[in-house]
Amino acid sequence: MNPLYGGWLILASLVCAMVLAVVRLPFGPDWLAWLRPDWAVAVMFFWGVAAPSRVGPMSAWIAGLFFDVLVGGPLGLTGICLALATYVARRFEERLSLYTFLQQMAVVLGIAAVVQVVKRSALFVLDVEWSTLAVFGPMFTTALVYPLVAILLTNVARRVNVRGESGQLGAAS
Repeated sequence: MNPLYGGWLILASLVCAMVLAVVRLPFGPDWLAWLRPDWAVAVMFFWGVAAPSRVGPMSAWIAGLFFDVLVGGPLGLTGICLALATYVARRFEERLSLYTFLQQMAVVLGIAAVVQVVKRSALFVLDVEWSTLAVFGPMFTTALVYPLVAILLTNVARRVNVRGESGQLGAAS
């Protein structure tokens, strides 16, 4: 990522996603944490569709490693999940960039479902935790917040002129 062409925005959005993932709400019951969206998946999916030449599965895996260190989870688990989300976004970016927000939400819902099943299965194998409600909550809330993430990052990326060879942001002029 060349910081001269908006690479810093991609890094800043990932840092914001990580902060949102670990921040605890000062109010509300404890079960509300089960509805916490997977911000990192939404952000990496967006950048995979919007600027696929700038974000790939390897950079997503490295970001996931930092995320695992931040939250104290099994090292590499979030990296694999983010790499999967980014791979799907890059693989189908031409098609996904033409989808409406509702259709993109459906794709994000499917990716978030796979990510949650992979995470919860790995945690179950490691004998850490398993909860069916914890699988469904983040899946739906990630799909619901994705349009907000996409609108916000698209507007900021166009102002900053994040360069990409293809995707929603298109080639730089």
